[in-house]
Amino acid sequence: MSTPKKPDKDPEKDKDEKKEPADPKPTQKKTSAAKKKGKSRVPEFVTCGLPKPDEGPSTSSASPRRPLMGKYKPRVSSPPRRPPPPPAPFTPSSSSSPEKQPIDYPAIEDLPLPPIPDKPASPLSLPDQRRRYEKPPVEKGGDNDSSSPGEACALPPEQYKQIAEKARRSRQKRDSTRSHARGKDEGSTSSPDLPKRKPEKEEKPKSRRSRDTRGRREAIRATMMRKRKEMEHALAETLTGLGCFDPYSNATASNYIIRRSTGIVYDSEITKHRCEWDERHPEEPQRVTTIMHKCYERGLLDKCVRISNFLRTDLYDRILTKHSAEHYEKLKTLCQTSNLSTLEREAAQYNSIYFNRFTFDAACRSLSSVLNLVLAIGKHEVMNGMAIVRPPGHHAMYNEFNGYCFFNNVAIAAEASIKDGLSKRVLIVDIDVHHGQGTQQMFYDRKDVLYFSVHRYEHGCFWPNLPHGNFNYIGKGEGLGYNINVPLNATNLRDDDYLAIVFSLLLPVAYEFNPDLVILSAGYDAVMGCPEGKMQVTPGFYSHLVALLHGLARGKMAVVLEGGYFIPTLTEAACLTLKTLLGGPCPALDPIRGVHPTVIETIRNVRRTLYGKWNCFSICEFVVPKAGVAKDENDIYKIQYFGVPEKAPFLTRNCYPENSIPEHNYYVRMNKALRERYRASLTLPFTYIYDEKMLKHKPQKGDVERPEKPDRLTTILETFKDFGVDKRLVRTKIVKRDWANYSPHIPRYMAAINAALLQTTDLYVNEHTNEAVDTAVCGILTILDGVMTGTTRGGVALIRPPGHHAEANTPLGFCFVNNIGVAATYLSIKYNMQRILIVDFDIQHGNGTQNMFYSNPHVLYISIHRDEKVGEDNIFYPTCPHSFKNDGHGAGRGLNINIPFKRDVMGDTEYISAFQNIVLPAAYAFAPQVVLVSAGFGAGIYEEKSGGYNVNPETFGHLILMLKPLAEGRVILILEGGFNVITTSLCMTICTKALLGDPIIMPKNVYKTFSESAIRTIRSVMDHLKKHFNIFHINTKLPHTAVVVKKVDIFTEETYSKTLTRTLDPDKVDDNAYVENEMRILNSSNH
Repeated sequence: MSTPKKPDKDPEKDKDEKKEPADPKPTQKKTSAAKKKGKSRVPEFVTCGLPKPDEGPSTSSASPRRPLMGKYKPRVSSPPRRPPPPPAPFTPSSSSSPEKQPIDYPAIEDLPLPPIPDKPASPLSLPDQRRRYEKPPVEKGGDNDSSSPGEACALPPEQYKQIAEKARRSRQKRDSTRSHARGKDEGSTSSPDLPKRKPEKEEKPKSRRSRDTRGRREAIRATMMRKRKEMEHALAETLTGLGCFDPYSNATASNYIIRRSTGIVYDSEITKHRCEWDERHPEEPQRVTTIMHKCYERGLLDKCVRISNFLRTDLYDRILTKHSAEHYEKLKTLCQTSNLSTLEREAAQYNSIYFNRFTFDAACRSLSSVLNLVLAIGKHEVMNGMAIVRPPGHHAMYNEFNGYCFFNNVAIAAEASIKDGLSKRVLIVDIDVHHGQGTQQMFYDRKDVLYFSVHRYEHGCFWPNLPHGNFNYIGKGEGLGYNINVPLNATNLRDDDYLAIVFSLLLPVAYEFNPDLVILSAGYDAVMGCPEGKMQVTPGFYSHLVALLHGLARGKMAVVLEGGYFIPTLTEAACLTLKTLLGGPCPALDPIRGVHPTVIETIRNVRRTLYGKWNCFSICEFVVPKAGVAKDENDIYKIQYFGVPEKAPFLTRNCYPENSIPEHNYYVRMNKALRERYRASLTLPFTYIYDEKMLKHKPQKGDVERPEKPDRLTTILETFKDFGVDKRLVRTKIVKRDWANYSPHIPRYMAAINAALLQTTDLYVNEHTNEAVDTAVCGILTILDGVMTGTTRGGVALIRPPGHHAEANTPLGFCFVNNIGVAATYLSIKYNMQRILIVDFDIQHGNGTQNMFYSNPHVLYISIHRDEKVGEDNIFYPTCPHSFKNDGHGAGRGLNINIPFKRDVMGDTEYISAFQNIVLPAAYAFAPQVVLVSAGFGAGIYEEKSGGYNVNPETFGHLILMLKPLAEGRVILILEGGFNVITTSLCMTICTKALLGDPIIMPKNVYKTFSESAIRTIRSVMDHLKKHFNIFHINTKLPHTAVVVKKVDIFTEETYSKTLTRTLDPDKVDDNAYVENEMRILNSSNH
């Protein structure tokens, strides 16, 4: 068993001792065996199929090599390099050498993406846009590369050699002809080894005028080429400065971003660390062994990639980035003591700490495991992963052991990822029930690390009893606003309270921060049954948290075990976390019934403190008191700290809470009952349906051009093939059936749809329309049968004509049968589904779907659409009422939610904010059993015919990612509108990739700009929904004035006559030293 050593060595040691190799930088790739033999190991993807430098076609030495003309311009091969000398033979050393580290080869799908072409795309040219994602673009390189920016060369080696050989022969023939014309015999041109041409002075002299003309011509040509390049570069810079870039760049780059493997790291040596003087201590080895055993039983470990758990040779240097050298030496020295009395006496000097002779080794191995996982994620060896480690780390401070923690695993790993150039912005989400004061202190003045902690606080009366866990500690200097504490001042809080925090605080800030790495400090001591937390969070919540964070950082997430001390629920929560990392469905949660009043107050206080520092909180309404004086409780927010920090010596035995036997048995039964909900399969496939019969529905001969045309489906299928999505889905054959009994339309409605139907600007028919409509409906029902019988998890319906405008008795807007209306009715009647969610994000309101379920208590309809009015009349299609006040009727009151955006051009920020603040809270309060998505993309970019909004394809993918945790993953996408075939095809493809679990690129500049009209709409909808859903009561007006509250131990009659609050200066409220001083002055006063 080796331990990390300092880099400096004793000079008296044997000089022949083998020096330990330094840990390579993560950004440098190790040399392969092939390269040691003198061969360059370059993936074929990098060379685009071109021959290697030493394998290029031979060229004549008689004439200089000229670039090929026309479309194909291969790279100029560099001269062959001299092979390196053979490596020295390996000589085994008697000294102990560190374990061999794994060679890090780049995965093909993880190679850097090509730059965006300089020339912006035209949204109206279908062939040019389609060419962007037909072949992977390749970044041009080399000083001799004469091709223009944005061009790609991706030829197979055989084709390249043929073209190069043909060009070589053409040059030789041309040179031979010119030589013959000059009367010079330069030898046979058929020989591959031609002699060098004679010097120019030996040639027949030319006239001075001829030489001058030729020189001027060459100078003019060179000048023109130089000017052309300068103009191209200047134009590219100008367009980039104006924001003119390829609008589909993120969407097309998604072709190369797919879901990768999940890593797991565990070291059995960490189980030797235990409290030897207290066998009942809660931080015990069984915490990790039980997790690993349960994950193995459920087949989760077999689906993971095992990350090497070797003890890192650079561990000492990594530790010194966040701890002092004395801190390291102190732990190392203490663990060399075997006397238990001495160890316990030393442990009493630290809060909640114990030692044994294996503690130092376990702490080093735990830290090494976390580092190995985080760096493997940063190097794209795995997409995400979980570290099952102990001792935990988030309480460890710069020079102090604390709270079972010795080295701060998460902080050191985050720092390593940034210093090694693997990350620029790291999000640390700490959900342990205890505040991670150690992690907070280490990044308190940094803006490249966002620390977000949800913890039990009780105004400072809960461990660690420090004021630093309060909501007003938000960082300092550059890090102001990048430290977010969400203190919980009550116990027995549930999923409802934690989900409200996620929707209103975590997701908006995380999307605006846009990290490139997420580290989850996964403390499971807030889960039900844990005696330290006294909370009632179910194990399933952690699965939903991981799934909702999956949209960040392209899925790069490291989950690091921290606390959690009730073994049954700890194990269940950890297994569900790993299952979700693997892409498994989230379990069903109970509907959100309400949020605890103290949590509502905390959310309000956090929003108020961060207001103006994060644009995502612009949706909050700010209260300005009259005459600048706070007059009631709604105008103030209180900063309260009533705790007393503990001091040494600390207790070392029986210093932790425990469950009584009845409590223990109750939570064991609860966990067993909940486990029945968590049995959803991890391996169910996704399906899609398509039939060429739907292409036959087209305008009649001589009719005007219609935007709803067959190209919409064929282009989506082509994009599916280009992105490889079709091979990852199961195509299901459409089963024809009689669906009249499940139709929400009037009787014999289909008989009225025939070729004699009146043609209008938004409706056309031909002799195949009936067959296309019937095929579309039957296809959707086929998908539903597979999902409800458990053979598939979800599906995609590539259908036309669309359906959400069709009324019960009238076809409208290219829609004949309301496809999604038939699907919801089918689920309700045949499968007795009681809660069906329909989400419609087409820019045009789904009037037909709304009217069909307006009074239905089993269907929640949510629509995000454009709404324009002149007076009381709607002027944007459709013209039926669809404001937020149209919220349902009778038993369906409150189950019809309209989010009507106004005239402003809405984009990614507005749609993501509407989802996080309205759609997700309402959906989780409804707790659907199935989710149907009316996937209309009329709000997408370059959809001028639909409405002129500017939502990018990747944004629609993020909307699907946020819906995916619902209904155990039973999500069905049903194509509706969207008439720019390129935008629609990319949007549908990326939504499908999101359904498959692929990481989705974050849209550019989310929350950087926010439409004032959208802010007003979101506020109005949230306020209106308060009377229907209790969760929307978290949206309160933000107070203006901050006060500190006096600490009172015993209330008496005299207490009420004293001053209990002190008003703070609004300009200094972010200064923690000022607030602490004002609090001391107030507590020391007797008035």
